[in-house]
Amino acid sequence: MSGIRIAEILAVGAERYLESHRAPHVVVKACSAIRNCRTNWLGTHARYCTQGHVLGVWYNSCRNRSCPSCAFYRVRRWLEGQVGRLLGCAHHHIIFTIPHELNRLWSLNYVVMAELLFHSARAALFELAGDPEYLGATPGAVMGLHTWGQQLPMHPHLHCLATAGGADREGNWVPARRQSFLPAEPLKRLFRGKFIYDLRGLVRRGKLRLPDGWDRAAVERLCGELHHKRWNVRVCERYEDPTRVLNYLGRYLHGGPIGQSRLLAFDGRTVSFRYKDYRDMGPEGPREKPANLPTDEFIRRLLQHVPPKGFHMVRGFGLYRRGGCSRNLHERVREAMPIQPEVHAALVSPFAPTPGVHDVPGNCPDCGSPTYLVVYARRGNGFQRVTYPPRGSPMVVAA
Repeated sequence: MSGIRIAEILAVGAERYLESHRAPHVVVKACSAIRNCRTNWLGTHARYCTQGHVLGVWYNSCRNRSCPSCAFYRVRRWLEGQVGRLLGCAHHHIIFTIPHELNRLWSLNYVVMAELLFHSARAALFELAGDPEYLGATPGAVMGLHTWGQQLPMHPHLHCLATAGGADREGNWVPARRQSFLPAEPLKRLFRGKFIYDLRGLVRRGKLRLPDGWDRAAVERLCGELHHKRWNVRVCERYEDPTRVLNYLGRYLHGGPIGQSRLLAFDGRTVSFRYKDYRDMGPEGPREKPANLPTDEFIRRLLQHVPPKGFHMVRGFGLYRRGGCSRNLHERVREAMPIQPEVHAALVSPFAPTPGVHDVPGNCPDCGSPTYLVVYARRGNGFQRVTYPPRGSPMVVAA
């Protein structure tokens, strides 16, 4: 590991980039959070015991979902949250990708296009699964949105973790008849047809912001061309243990599109990093290769993947949908198909989170006295002091 941090790269070129581009507020905020994460700008927190011993002092984390330094804690929390949703059955990894010709529309209409992608993938998957010829039941699916490729270009696609089977109307479990769960070709055609049909509807209703020089006729022509193009929908192999796919989803849902361990070198002008070339497959999978990008271009590619504020990047459908009538059906199926102990253990494996506001104070290792946490968090131009005392004592907030 090179020890290079994304914050160092942003400190060199982020201001120049933001001055020359009209970036949304959420991008400016994410950039600032990453640069200031675990520095004195965000304040500190310290643990003391009632006898005066100092257990430690740390800088505060930004907790931004695009920050790679905060990713580990957020990923672990997310994985633990999946324990209550998973069924004790095999799963399939399915990837829905839209053609790169739609990238310009995506850049101008992130939320609308992303909602369309979620809707089209869900509709195609559940319509085909509901057909008695293929399954005749309702599966469970967790879908996570990614917008990047290995070299950080715009590459919107959905990763879907789907149960290898589903529940019928009576709540009985129906196992998948095929090793691949659903046939890829019908799924591709159905997904393509639903996406293009709804895209045309959005344009006709004036719901899309069009690039300069585009009009409704241009989008109609593009839809006609895409209808005859082969779309990429990949149904991966069957996974008896879904933790591999969940770890993959969690790693990229939090912390941004590139991990800091992939950074190789940075000299102020050029960023070097590793990437996997999926067009060059070796005996152990895609070969890793180095890539070099000018600092400004690296920052542009990185920041274009910051999601809008409040946008849900991962969603559950069918048996994995939270709330509604699906909840009762999910509980009945889960009683009959509980999650395996080894899968449960892998998702809730113990880890050592960085001490922070929500940590429960323990006892001092030196004297055994109760400990408390004091946090100095930035509020406007100053700091607010918050004391989290031992259990049973009231919390104290001071300006």
